[in-house]
Amino acid sequence: MAIAALVGLAGAIAWFLSNATFIIREVTYGDDAVDVEVLIPVASAPGSSPPDAMSPDAPAPDLAPLDEAAAARQLDSARVTRPKWVRQPAPFFPALAASRGIEGGDVTLRCEAMASGELGACEVVRESPPGAGFGEAALASMRQARVRPYSIDGFRTDSRIAFTVRFRMAPEPQP
Repeated sequence: MAIAALVGLAGAIAWFLSNATFIIREVTYGDDAVDVEVLIPVASAPGSSPPDAMSPDAPAPDLAPLDEAAAARQLDSARVTRPKWVRQPAPFFPALAASRGIEGGDVTLRCEAMASGELGACEVVRESPPGAGFGEAALASMRQARVRPYSIDGFRTDSRIAFTVRFRMAPEPQP
């Protein structure tokens, strides 16, 4: 008798859960103000390290929310912090673009900003000019990029961010 009651209860719970609706809240961010100056690697002197593509003294811009209403709500609440660059992406200028004489390009990426500060599940949203290798170079640079993650009341959480990486060929050094 008790076993039949437990089986019936388990069946009722399974039926309830199979008909229940669960909604997961997704938070999306974007920033079109991220400028990354890319340097073409030049043979360096033996024993020296290659120059960084990013200036370490440059302030890292905030990753702004895509939704303006969400931005207003976040500004009202001091308990919510938006993602911010800790280590900006520093991609190399694609050799394919340089060989074609292309001096610059833009890539818009959408990535998951994980609670650990790493970026994962990145995808190219827009690449200009297409087929010059800028998208691949931007995606490869995301492995080293880090963000301070989105947090609510001090608890870090995953979020989605969108931003643009701008490629510009560095001017040739003057002798």
